[in-house]
This record gives sequence, C-alpha cells and structure tokens, in this order.
Amino acid sequence: MVTTLAWALAPTWVMDRCAAHLGDTFTLTFAPSGMQMVLVSDREAVKTLFTAPPEVAPSATNSSPLASVVGPSSVLVLTGAEHMRQRKLLLPPFHGERMREYEEVIVEATRRDMAQWPLGHPMRLHPRTRRITLEVIVRAVFGVEAERMEPLKEAIGRLMAPMTTLAVLRALMRRPSGERPGGELGEALGRLDALVYAEIAARRGQSDLALRTDIMSLLLEARDEDGEAMSDAELRDELVTLLLAGHETTATAVAWAVERLVRHPQKLRRLMAEIDAGGEDSGDEYMTAVVNETLRVRPVVPIVARMLTQELRVGSYELPAGTRVMPSIYLTNRSPAVYEDPREFRPERFLDGAAPETFSWIPFGGGIRRCIGAAFAQLEMKLILRTALSELEPGLPARTVWRRGEWVRRRAVTLAPAAGTRVVWQRR
Repeated sequence: MVTTLAWALAPTWVMDRCAAHLGDTFTLTFAPSGMQMVLVSDREAVKTLFTAPPEVAPSATNSSPLASVVGPSSVLVLTGAEHMRQRKLLLPPFHGERMREYEEVIVEATRRDMAQWPLGHPMRLHPRTRRITLEVIVRAVFGVEAERMEPLKEAIGRLMAPMTTLAVLRALMRRPSGERPGGELGEALGRLDALVYAEIAARRGQSDLALRTDIMSLLLEARDEDGEAMSDAELRDELVTLLLAGHETTATAVAWAVERLVRHPQKLRRLMAEIDAGGEDSGDEYMTAVVNETLRVRPVVPIVARMLTQELRVGSYELPAGTRVMPSIYLTNRSPAVYEDPREFRPERFLDGAAPETFSWIPFGGGIRRCIGAAFAQLEMKLILRTALSELEPGLPARTVWRRGEWVRRRAVTLAPAAGTRVVWQRR
C-alpha cells in the first residue's frame, strides 16, 4: 500500500529511489489490486521493447484507465493492424507543411493570453500555458472560432478536473474494468462527446470540406488502403485523443522550460539573444537545444507501457508472457551511462550537431508507437517561447522557496511543476 500511495503522489521520487538501490530494472507491485509493473531504463532494454514485433510487445494502454476515456478506436489503445491503419490515417495532418498552417494560430493564442499577464507581479505560468494550448488544439482540430470554441474548451476543462492524484490512486488500487467512467468524470465525458459528435455531423454536411485545413476535416477526407473512411465513433475517439494528448502535455513542457530557464539566467539570456537575432536565416539551434533538454530533464509523461504476449529477453532478464513492462521515460532520459551530470539542465549538450539518441531520449516514446504529434508539440513549444521571450523577460519572485527548482507534482498522467512555474514577467 505504501508503494501505491508513493507512486500516486511522487512517481519520480519512487523511480529515483528504486533505481539507486535496485538498478535499471525493478518491479513495482500495487496493493490491493496486485498489479505489477517492471520498469526498465537501460537503453538496450528500451531498444528491445521499442523494436520488438508489435504482436510480441503491444501497448498496454488498452488495459489502463485511460482507455475508457479516449475510447476503443483511439490510436493509443489499438494494437496490431488496427493501430497501423489508424496511425496512417492520422499522419497527414502532422506533416511538416501542414503544421506550418497552425503557426499563426499558436502565435495569436500566445499574444492574446500575454495581454492579460500581470507584469511586475508573481504569477503561475502553467495555468496560462494550459489556456494557450487548449485554444490552439481546439482551433487546430476543429477549425472553429469564438462562440463554438468556448463550449468545447469548457467541456475539456471539466473533463480534466476530476483527473486528480486521488483518481490515479483509485485506479492503481483496482484492476481496470474497461467500463465507461461514471460520476463527475463520466458526466464531463458525456458533455464532450455530445459536442464532438455535433461537430462531426455539422462538418460532414459542409460543401467546402476538401478545402478546409483543420485536422477534423482532413480526417473526414482520409481513406485507408481499402478506400474506407473513419466512422463517426472512430473519429470521436481520435479527436478526443488529440484534444487531451495535444493540450496538457505541451502546456506542461512549456511551463517546465521557463521554470528551468529562470534558474539558469545565462542560458535564458543566450536564448533571448538568439530570438533577438530574428529572421528565417538566423536559425534556432539554441531554441531547439533548450526544448530537447527540457524534455530530457523534465519529461512530461513518466512511462510508456507494453504488455508482453510471449516470453522476451529484456536486458538481463527473461520476462514471461503477461508481464507489464514500462520503459521509464524519466529514468532513461537521466541515465548516467549516457549523460554527464544527467540531472543538470544543459542545453549545450545538444549543440554542434549532437542530436538526441533514439533510445536514450524518449520523451515521446519510441518505435511504431512514437507520439504522432511530437513534431507539432516541439513546434508549439518553440513558438510560445519565442513569442513570449521576444517581448517579456521572466525572473524568479523576490520571495520564493523554490530557488533550486520546483518539485515535480503529478497532474493526472503528467508530471507538472509543483508551484505552477511561479515567475515574474517584465517588459524587455
């Protein structure tokens, strides 16, 4: 029971202690459900899991509480051929050229929220970045504005509210049933579903569908290899997945980037100097390094899940079928075998052509299940940071107990800054 409570409240503390005492492979058992997870962080073990045939080490998301929220047709839940079909249908909206069309949306949403920031006074940045990314994802997914966007934003906010640490604890204490959630979460999900299905129905009847660039319109037009389109139920599951996965995670990553930068003033000044250089030809090498290093040292999601269907040798262990194996994003990204001073925030480690290694930098997972929206998330991080830092400069409040850094706090399935990234903004 102690392990269950500790994992729900402080997963990074649990992983750090277990890794220090047990090494890069260890098992956690949660009471009273008896559910077990084998966590691995050695890059060769991670490589084995990410490159294993999908029928041998499929995703275990379909047996998690998240499955009942995103739905049975979500790309997060599906395995095998069905997963590959949905993944191929989802890829076109996240092509590089397509993503360029969302840049103005991201900048506009950031500037609109910045206009309300209380300059010269302490504020929590994380709630603000959540508002920015929520507007971005709703506009990018649905292509809706003003009066139709507000009900969707409100419904998503209501859905996220019940996903507390207590909810995580309850999920660990019982085996997932796969049933649709009830109570406050179920009511919020029902409200979002009604709005999503209404948008799908309205969009199907529009004559300009082929000319639209929002993600929902692109998915309505998409066809698989057999010429089949997505059903309304499939569309609902993928749209809800995009709304949830593409909102909270990026907002948290931006908040962590600022949290790290204000505690490393020289790195903040170097980034602002690169931004001030401006222009398409000036490059964004240091911005990319800051984003990569933030995602390395403060990954937003702590683990990814695989469920073995047959025996597999992972690292030094022969794991039997039925084993729930979790590559630890948090520990893999901080491996002392790969990174010098792995706990330190050093964007410079990704300069001079030093790109992140495939199996030792895994903030977006890996293999055929790597996050489809990874490039979009990184683009959004860069644009929000560039827009904010081109006009304003953040600093630590005069009185703060978080001088060395904010603790990691669980927020649903993400790892967020415990104080919400408390900073003071000044006009440059």
